[in-house]
Amino acid sequence: MTEDIRDDFYDKRRIKSPFRYPGGKFYALKHILPFINAAKHDEYREPFVGGGAIFFAKPRVAHNWLNDIDEDLMTTYRVIADPGLRARLVTNLNNEIATKQRHQEVKQIAPRTKSEIAFRTYYLNRTSFSGILNKPAWGYAVGQSAPPKNWASMIIPAGKKLRDVKLTASDFEDVLNAPAAGDRVLLYLDPPYFSSDQKRAYSWSFTTKEHIRVEKTLRDTDFMFCLSYDDSPEIRKMYSWANIYERSWLYNTANCRGIQRKMGNELIITNYRVGKTNQDVLF
Repeated sequence: MTEDIRDDFYDKRRIKSPFRYPGGKFYALKHILPFINAAKHDEYREPFVGGGAIFFAKPRVAHNWLNDIDEDLMTTYRVIADPGLRARLVTNLNNEIATKQRHQEVKQIAPRTKSEIAFRTYYLNRTSFSGILNKPAWGYAVGQSAPPKNWASMIIPAGKKLRDVKLTASDFEDVLNAPAAGDRVLLYLDPPYFSSDQKRAYSWSFTTKEHIRVEKTLRDTDFMFCLSYDDSPEIRKMYSWANIYERSWLYNTANCRGIQRKMGNELIITNYRVGKTNQDVLF
């Protein structure tokens, strides 16, 4: 794929995340996007962006801020967003192969530059089991990802949609508490789930203390928020003051041939009401 389409072509388009990500929201888009679209906003922030499925699927607004505590992941986002660095990344990946031996070789690379970090992170994300970025858990996934020759078709549209997006690797409270740049701010939060196996999937896992910090910050915010969580008694009790909507969707964490994806019971939590009609409306 070549970069022959103007950048603003992607502003309103629904595109797919360039990453494979444990707990990613690709299969939940039809459930979550109506809640995002129901909140009119000109500033959008994600403090736990991960694979960014929601951002890439929704229309861009005037002000956009994506954050994740994983510095290597955010460095990769920055490289993908930069036209020159993106072109270099695409060229390097186009010449790659996806094999168990090559996967082991790339794992041993000690990157020194942003481009090297992005190359290593992206290659291992696309070729590791479930796209897991937690370094000790990186294991080669046989035939579970598109081949390297197809990666450019995901990286280039994502890079164009990331144009002028603020990209940081900060604590989530820094993102939630920063002054508004727009008139109406919407926060979308997809933190590590309360009952999930975080140590396997994430380099930075949440403790109960972090979950409480999220709740306290959202209780005090003046911004609109939409929050996705696993359906657990603890989360229901913690957010009893907010609007809680029940949803179910297929999880995409197994990612192995012959293993059926499991149905998960989820909660979408907001501090704004969404009528039944708007809950089913996509853009």
